[in-house]
Amino acid sequence: MGQEEKIISMLEQIIGKQDEHSGMLNEHRSILNEHTSILKEQSNILNEHSQKHNQHTEQFKEHGQILSALQTGQEHLKAELEGMKKSNKSEFKEVKEQLSNVSTKEDLLQKDVWNNKVDIERLKNIIGIS
Repeated sequence: MGQEEKIISMLEQIIGKQDEHSGMLNEHRSILNEHTSILKEQSNILNEHSQKHNQHTEQFKEHGQILSALQTGQEHLKAELEGMKKSNKSEFKEVKEQLSNVSTKEDLLQKDVWNNKVDIERLKNIIGIS
């Protein structure tokens, strides 16, 4: 074998290796293309989830404001109810005292009426009207 044949043989080996490497590169390219499409799909899914997350965040903020307003209203109503209880308690105490006074006066009035009836009967007996 001559020098030219050795060079041709080496060139053929190099071309064979290049073809082999080209095949590997094509396989890697197709794998990379698959991974790229998978990453795009996952990126789209993540974008959708991010949008949903933002919507939920806004809803949570709105619900937080609603709950805060409800708590404030509830506290206001509770304070108003406490004020009404105190007011009703003092009014009830006054009414109870007045009722007690009326009851006492009624008892005195009954005694006075009874004493008057006794006096009238005594006078009738004295005068002889019975």
